[in-house]
Amino acid sequence: MKQTTRVRVSRGDGRFAAAHFLVNMGKCERLHGHNYQVTVEIAGAPGPDGAVVDFNRLNPMVAALCGTLDHKIIIAEGEKRHELIAGETEIEARFKGKRYLFPRQDCLLLPIANTTVESLSAWLLDNLARALAGEGLALDWIEVGVSEGENQMAITRRELS
Repeated sequence: MKQTTRVRVSRGDGRFAAAHFLVNMGKCERLHGHNYQVTVEIAGAPGPDGAVVDFNRLNPMVAALCGTLDHKIIIAEGEKRHELIAGETEIEARFKGKRYLFPRQDCLLLPIANTTVESLSAWLLDNLARALAGEGLALDWIEVGVSEGENQMAITRRELS
């Protein structure tokens, strides 16, 4: 009989503060920010050492991903309802008569359709799955949750086996 063990990390390193705007979502179209919290759950068969994953390897991976997002203006490159003009020093975003001009170094353009927590959790999962792929782990699935407040979270899950 196969045994699966699930582990979860949800600590201070899995946080980031960022600004964003959403298109066609009412008041969330205004530039605003959140203090995001990332939770990662991984399930699989424990290895010979009795662990599914070494927390000393997983936590820095999560922290590094959150660090790329921290204190940035997150802009969805895949959003078709706004116009992006990315120059060497500035990024301009236009939609519904609004025009935002940001210093390029303060922005992070992500290959996602929108900067919702759903899209952010999927982006984080993609990057974490790539980072874990070379670890030789017997994983069944990975879940990444992103909350933008106490009562709002999106969780994306990927089956690996």
